Amino acid sequence: MSATALAEYLVLRPGRQEDVLHNCKYSRPPIITANGDAVRALRTYNRDPRRSQETLLRVKDALTIRSEARDTKPKTRDEALRCIEIIELFERNENALGLRNLALSEPPAFEPIEIEGVTLSITPDFIVGGGLGARARVGAGILRVAKAPDPADGKRPETRAKKGELRREMARYMVAMLQILLDGQNGVLGAVDRDLCFVADLRLAERIGPAPDHTVRLRDIRGACKQIAQLWPAIRPRPSLLQRP
Repeated sequence: MSATALAEYLVLRPGRQEDVLHNCKYSRPPIITANGDAVRALRTYNRDPRRSQETLLRVKDALTIRSEARDTKPKTRDEALRCIEIIELFERNENALGLRNLALSEPPAFEPIEIEGVTLSITPDFIVGGGLGARARVGAGILRVAKAPDPADGKRPETRAKKGELRREMARYMVAMLQILLDGQNGVLGAVDRDLCFVADLRLAERIGPAPDHTVRLRDIRGACKQIAQLWPAIRPRPSLLQRP
């Protein structure tokens, strides 16, 4: 189960929680990761202390050429245009995200962790700080580029506000998961500082850190994982899935 899926499970009502578990158990991962070119470019850019704009310009130019090529397939063209949109969204919101002053580096390849019987994959985009021995403070960060739930996709202001708050709640749980991940490294990366953990949400133009009730959320995550482990064996494929060729 991914960190995003668990965060979604934690913020949704029971009926929607069932959808999350079904999709986690039976959905096949895509061959090509959605938004992959954009995410790789943003990781490279933010890990570079110089924050060279050339890094993003080169990627956007390559994506533009790909999208305009005559022999490009429609899916590939759409993916290229989405990646350009994400990079440009980051460029507009970079100051609001406040990443420039952070010492960001490439994270190690973390193994999935087990929480109360659930295998959880937590994949940060950055390590924050660290690198100076066991006493160095260390955190981790995630770039959130996915649209859903899209705060811009709502006709009424209250609908947009509700979707925005859902994204914030998901981010706060993901920050708690980052701490759990780092705590499990036994100090190898440094002394874990939850205040150095964040989710940078491009759609909200916000860098979201630990919630005031962060400790409660750590307990919520373990409780949710225990519940999921109990429900998992009973999850069956839906008829629509069984009818696929």
